[in-house]
Amino acid sequence: MAKQEGEWNQVRRKGGRLRHIPSPADGLADSVLPDGIRPNPTPELSIDDLWRYHQTVSQDGEMAEWWQHVRGVLDDASNSTNPPVVITTAVCLGPGPYEPSNGSSKARRTAHMQTAAFCAIIDYLRSRSGHQDIRCVVQEPRFTEVDKAFCARLGLEVLESPDAFALVDEKTLLFGIHLELEIYNRALAATLPGIYVGVPLEQWEMVVKHDAGSEGTGCTTLAAFAKMEAGYAKYAFPDVDYMFSSTVMYWRGEHT
Repeated sequence: MAKQEGEWNQVRRKGGRLRHIPSPADGLADSVLPDGIRPNPTPELSIDDLWRYHQTVSQDGEMAEWWQHVRGVLDDASNSTNPPVVITTAVCLGPGPYEPSNGSSKARRTAHMQTAAFCAIIDYLRSRSGHQDIRCVVQEPRFTEVDKAFCARLGLEVLESPDAFALVDEKTLLFGIHLELEIYNRALAATLPGIYVGVPLEQWEMVVKHDAGSEGTGCTTLAAFAKMEAGYAKYAFPDVDYMFSSTVMYWRGEHT
């Protein structure tokens, strides 16, 4: 695995707050991430196995109720006085592998539910825009070949890190839940997205010093988040079983 992959640590919670976890010096093949998950060297599930589990998770009662709340948030944003920007690309960062190496049922369910949420939001955006084409991309360095084939069945294109970062522009949906600050900032470095779903500014301000006058977007600044906080409409993103805790949606209107 490429050394790049060592950057994909997830944000963990301690005492209700986010904290930044340094990336290991070596690649994921040699270093276990803080969530205990690394690339699975011996996956046992088939594409059909992943598909059946995904259908079960994405269609259960809890997910259906959660989606009603999310749809309400999207309806509020879509019907605002400042019409939403048209989305042409959707990028999902780091949902996690669909057959975790540590066998965690929680991590497995989280990866599938976050992917299902990403797909559901895309379907909503397509329906609101007359089913216009949206390029749908996932970047997760811990994917196995089976994971990648499963994504293809879902209609998602898998890109190797860091290729997905370059796709983010003002017509992009950027979806990334509980990632490291460095990962967000690499995705936000060139252009802010049309829609962002992820950790909000106020959560990072608890753990990262921020100079409000800074214009940079390196891993030590919150400038990109501050710009979205100031210039975008902001919506609370519903949680379910802590899978989307401390998550918001920043929504850029057409005239923003």
